[in-house]
Amino acid sequence: MATIGNFLWFIFGGALLALSWLIVAVLFAITIIGLPIARACLEFAKLSAFPFGKEILRETEVQGKANVSTFKKVIAIILKIIWFPLGLIFTIIYFVGGIVSFISIIGIPVGIVYIRMGKFVLFPIGARVVKKGTK
Repeated sequence: MATIGNFLWFIFGGALLALSWLIVAVLFAITIIGLPIARACLEFAKLSAFPFGKEILRETEVQGKANVSTFKKVIAIILKIIWFPLGLIFTIIYFVGGIVSFISIIGIPVGIVYIRMGKFVLFPIGARVVKKGTK
């Protein structure tokens, strides 16, 4: 079922959404400070292209809290502060899209994806997109 959902999602806008996040990633990759944000945008592009059957895990969940260095945690906090205004705007947009999608029965899966994306885009630094059941 996830394959059909991903195919339809990709055809009806997922490709364009993923391409736009790839462009944002390239823009952030121009600066050195933006490289971690570019990495997060690439993860989000992966989720935007094929969202069904995927889950979002934080780096501390994947590697364990003890295996993530203090330096990485401090840099992540600084980058989250830098990203927050833009992330808040994107989150509101995705949540509104999700609520609008919930109006029809057919749009409920799309609404769920938009809400999940909205939660991800608020603080994408240190998050990874993996297949469900994978760590």
